[in-house]
Amino acid sequence: MSLFNMLIEKRPGNFAEQIVYEDETCVAFLDKFPLADGHTLVVPRTQFERYHDMDEDTSAALGKAVNKVAKSVVAATGCSDYNLVVNNGKQSGQEVPHVHVHIIPRKEGDYSKSWAESAEQFRVESNKRPDKLPDEGAFDGALGSLRNSIKAGAQ
Repeated sequence: MSLFNMLIEKRPGNFAEQIVYEDETCVAFLDKFPLADGHTLVVPRTQFERYHDMDEDTSAALGKAVNKVAKSVVAATGCSDYNLVVNNGKQSGQEVPHVHVHIIPRKEGDYSKSWAESAEQFRVESNKRPDKLPDEGAFDGALGSLRNSIKAGAQ
């Protein structure tokens, strides 16, 4: 049982006061350690460790819940901008092995570019940006195999 399952089922302490949305499939609640005012988590009631482990019905229900809650977060905080973040697995920074979507409202000047800059730096160092679009045939070989594998799995 994940921490989120325990919170949803037992609702210890003031957890019930943190809940901002719930339906038969999902629960949304304010993050206990928010990165910004209004930082909210949207969680499926059923535990799945990674996003791709969810069945399509749960994934669709989670998407609908995120959409509803994001609109409410925007209205409540006055922020039109926000980050949606999902970490999948320990190596990505996931601390609770239960799918959850972070909705993090953003105001001018509060966004640290350090994450985005470090990701871009890694991309620049490990995968140089081409000077032009790929030529015909560029997706042959390993890149084409990778693309085809992803494409086939997403069908």
